Amino acid sequence: MISGMPYHAVDAELFALQATAARKVAAYNSIASDDHEARDAALRDLFGRVAGWALVQPPIYVDFGIHIHLEDTCFINTGAVFLDSADITFGKRVFVGPRVQFLTATHPVKPEERCFGTPEGPLLNFGVTNIAEPITVGDDCWIGAGAIILPGVAIGAGTTVGAGAVVTKSLPERVIAFGTPARIVRSVDE
Repeated sequence: MISGMPYHAVDAELFALQATAARKVAAYNSIASDDHEARDAALRDLFGRVAGWALVQPPIYVDFGIHIHLEDTCFINTGAVFLDSADITFGKRVFVGPRVQFLTATHPVKPEERCFGTPEGPLLNFGVTNIAEPITVGDDCWIGAGAIILPGVAIGAGTTVGAGAVVTKSLPERVIAFGTPARIVRSVDE
Protein backbone atom coordinates (compact mmCIF):
# COMPACT_ATOMS: atom_id res chain seq x y z
CA MET A 1 0.00 0.00 0.00
CA ILE A 2 2.49 2.60 1.14
CA SER A 3 5.09 1.42 -1.42
CA GLY A 4 3.24 2.81 -4.44
CA MET A 5 2.48 -0.69 -5.72
CA PRO A 6 -1.11 -1.82 -6.46
CA TYR A 7 -2.89 -3.29 -3.44
CA HIS A 8 -6.22 -4.92 -2.65
CA ALA A 9 -8.29 -2.23 -0.89
CA VAL A 10 -10.98 -4.66 0.33
CA ASP A 11 -8.83 -6.30 2.98
CA ALA A 12 -9.68 -7.41 6.53
CA GLU A 13 -6.43 -6.04 7.99
CA LEU A 14 -6.92 -2.65 6.33
CA PHE A 15 -10.55 -2.56 7.49
CA ALA A 16 -9.37 -3.18 11.07
CA LEU A 17 -6.84 -0.33 10.85
CA GLN A 18 -9.52 1.96 9.41
CA ALA A 19 -11.95 0.99 12.19
CA THR A 20 -9.34 1.89 14.82
CA ALA A 21 -8.75 5.23 13.09
CA ALA A 22 -12.52 5.88 12.86
CA ARG A 23 -12.88 5.43 16.62
CA LYS A 24 -9.98 7.82 17.25
CA VAL A 25 -11.41 10.37 14.80
CA ALA A 26 -14.84 10.21 16.47
CA ALA A 27 -13.19 10.82 19.84
CA TYR A 28 -11.07 13.69 18.47
CA ASN A 29 -14.03 15.34 16.74
CA SER A 30 -16.06 15.26 19.99
CA ILE A 31 -13.49 17.00 22.23
CA ALA A 32 -14.55 20.46 23.37
CA SER A 33 -12.77 23.28 21.55
CA ASP A 34 -11.39 24.71 24.80
CA ASP A 35 -9.89 21.39 25.99
CA HIS A 36 -6.53 21.96 24.32
CA GLU A 37 -4.63 19.30 26.27
CA ALA A 38 -7.12 16.54 25.43
CA ARG A 39 -7.29 17.58 21.79
CA ASP A 40 -3.48 17.66 21.50
CA ALA A 41 -3.14 14.22 23.11
CA ALA A 42 -5.83 12.74 20.85
CA LEU A 43 -4.18 14.21 17.74
CA ARG A 44 -0.80 12.76 18.72
CA ASP A 45 -2.46 9.38 19.24
CA LEU A 46 -4.22 9.54 15.85
CA PHE A 47 -1.44 10.89 13.60
CA GLY A 48 1.85 9.16 12.89
CA ARG A 49 3.88 12.18 14.02
CA VAL A 50 3.18 15.61 15.47
CA ALA A 51 6.58 17.24 15.99
CA GLY A 52 5.53 20.40 17.79
CA TRP A 53 2.59 22.77 18.02
CA ALA A 54 -0.35 21.87 15.81
CA LEU A 55 -3.96 22.99 15.69
CA VAL A 56 -6.27 20.81 13.62
CA GLN A 57 -9.86 22.04 13.77
CA PRO A 58 -12.55 19.35 13.84
CA PRO A 59 -14.29 17.75 12.22
CA ILE A 60 -11.64 15.85 10.28
CA TYR A 61 -11.66 12.56 8.40
CA VAL A 62 -8.76 10.15 8.00
CA ASP A 63 -8.41 6.69 6.48
CA PHE A 64 -5.65 5.47 8.80
CA GLY A 65 -4.11 8.49 10.53
CA ILE A 66 -0.78 6.76 11.09
CA HIS A 67 0.58 8.00 7.76
CA ILE A 68 0.05 11.71 8.57
CA HIS A 69 3.15 13.59 9.75
CA LEU A 70 3.19 17.22 10.94
CA GLU A 71 6.28 19.29 11.68
CA ASP A 72 6.11 22.24 14.10
CA THR A 73 3.53 25.02 13.78
CA CYS A 74 0.82 23.55 11.56
CA PHE A 75 -2.71 24.90 11.41
CA ILE A 76 -5.36 22.88 9.58
CA ASN A 77 -8.83 24.37 9.44
CA THR A 78 -12.12 22.52 9.76
CA GLY A 79 -13.34 19.77 7.45
CA ALA A 80 -9.97 18.41 6.31
CA VAL A 81 -9.93 15.00 4.61
CA PHE A 82 -6.80 12.84 4.75
CA LEU A 83 -6.99 9.66 2.64
CA ASP A 84 -3.63 8.52 3.94
CA SER A 85 -2.96 5.18 2.29
CA ALA A 86 0.55 6.63 1.77
CA ASP A 87 2.40 9.26 3.78
CA ILE A 88 1.07 12.81 3.97
CA THR A 89 3.88 15.00 5.29
CA PHE A 90 3.64 18.66 6.27
CA GLY A 91 6.67 20.89 6.81
CA LYS A 92 6.95 23.67 9.36
CA ARG A 93 4.55 26.63 9.46
CA VAL A 94 1.99 25.10 7.10
CA PHE A 95 -1.49 26.64 7.04
CA VAL A 96 -4.45 24.83 5.49
CA GLY A 97 -7.86 26.37 4.82
CA PRO A 98 -11.22 24.70 5.49
CA ARG A 99 -12.40 21.61 3.59
CA VAL A 100 -9.07 20.78 1.96
CA GLN A 101 -8.62 17.19 0.75
CA PHE A 102 -5.33 15.28 0.71
CA LEU A 103 -5.91 12.14 -1.38
CA THR A 104 -3.06 9.63 -1.64
CA ALA A 105 -5.08 6.74 -3.07
CA THR A 106 -6.10 6.31 -6.68
CA HIS A 107 -7.23 3.46 -8.94
CA PRO A 108 -6.11 2.05 -12.29
CA VAL A 109 -7.95 3.73 -15.18
CA LYS A 110 -8.61 0.43 -16.97
CA PRO A 111 -11.80 -1.05 -15.50
CA GLU A 112 -10.52 -4.63 -15.83
CA GLU A 113 -7.57 -3.69 -13.60
CA ARG A 114 -9.66 -1.71 -11.13
CA CYS A 115 -12.20 -4.31 -9.94
CA PHE A 116 -12.17 -8.07 -9.63
CA GLY A 117 -14.30 -10.77 -8.04
CA THR A 118 -17.99 -10.40 -7.43
CA PRO A 119 -19.88 -8.14 -5.04
CA GLU A 120 -22.22 -11.05 -4.26
CA GLY A 121 -21.70 -12.84 -0.97
CA PRO A 122 -19.14 -11.74 1.63
CA LEU A 123 -17.63 -8.32 1.04
CA LEU A 124 -14.10 -9.72 0.96
CA ASN A 125 -14.94 -11.70 -2.23
CA PHE A 126 -14.99 -8.39 -4.09
CA GLY A 127 -11.77 -6.60 -4.97
CA VAL A 128 -10.81 -3.04 -5.69
CA THR A 129 -7.25 -2.26 -6.72
CA ASN A 130 -5.77 0.90 -5.26
CA ILE A 131 -2.43 2.57 -5.78
CA ALA A 132 -1.16 5.03 -3.17
CA GLU A 133 1.44 7.75 -3.66
CA PRO A 134 2.70 10.14 -0.96
CA ILE A 135 1.89 13.83 -0.64
CA THR A 136 4.46 16.30 0.68
CA VAL A 137 3.76 19.91 1.65
CA GLY A 138 6.94 21.93 2.23
CA ASP A 139 7.70 24.50 4.92
CA ASP A 140 5.78 27.80 4.91
CA CYS A 141 3.01 26.70 2.54
CA TRP A 142 -0.55 27.96 2.53
CA ILE A 143 -3.27 25.77 1.04
CA GLY A 144 -6.50 27.68 0.33
CA ALA A 145 -10.02 26.56 1.22
CA GLY A 146 -11.48 23.66 -0.71
CA ALA A 147 -8.26 22.72 -2.51
CA ILE A 148 -7.75 19.09 -3.52
CA ILE A 149 -4.23 17.66 -3.45
CA LEU A 150 -3.92 14.46 -5.52
CA PRO A 151 -1.62 11.42 -5.15
CA GLY A 152 2.10 11.88 -5.66
CA VAL A 153 2.08 15.68 -5.38
CA ALA A 154 4.91 17.57 -3.68
CA ILE A 155 4.33 21.25 -2.93
CA GLY A 156 7.55 23.24 -2.64
CA ALA A 157 8.41 25.40 0.36
CA GLY A 158 6.78 28.82 0.50
CA THR A 159 4.13 28.00 -2.11
CA THR A 160 0.53 29.21 -1.95
CA VAL A 161 -2.26 27.08 -3.44
CA GLY A 162 -5.41 29.07 -4.17
CA ALA A 163 -8.88 28.22 -2.91
CA GLY A 164 -10.60 25.48 -4.89
CA ALA A 165 -7.46 24.45 -6.78
CA VAL A 166 -7.02 20.85 -7.89
CA VAL A 167 -3.31 20.08 -7.64
CA THR A 168 -2.54 17.23 -10.04
CA LYS A 169 1.22 17.78 -10.40
CA SER A 170 4.02 18.84 -8.09
CA LEU A 171 4.66 22.55 -7.60
CA PRO A 172 8.07 24.22 -7.13
CA GLU A 173 9.05 26.47 -4.25
CA ARG A 174 7.67 29.99 -3.75
CA VAL A 175 4.94 30.10 -6.38
CA ILE A 176 1.23 30.89 -6.36
CA ALA A 177 -0.92 28.31 -8.13
CA PHE A 178 -4.67 28.04 -8.57
CA GLY A 179 -7.30 26.65 -10.92
CA THR A 180 -8.45 23.26 -12.12
CA PRO A 181 -6.00 21.79 -12.75
CA ALA A 182 -3.77 24.08 -10.69
CA ARG A 183 -1.36 26.16 -12.74
CA ILE A 184 1.40 28.47 -11.63
CA VAL A 185 0.30 32.09 -11.89
CA ARG A 186 3.38 33.84 -10.53
CA SER A 187 6.18 33.78 -7.99
CA VAL A 188 5.35 34.84 -4.44
CA ASP A 189 8.25 37.29 -4.78
CA GLU A 190 6.70 39.34 -7.63
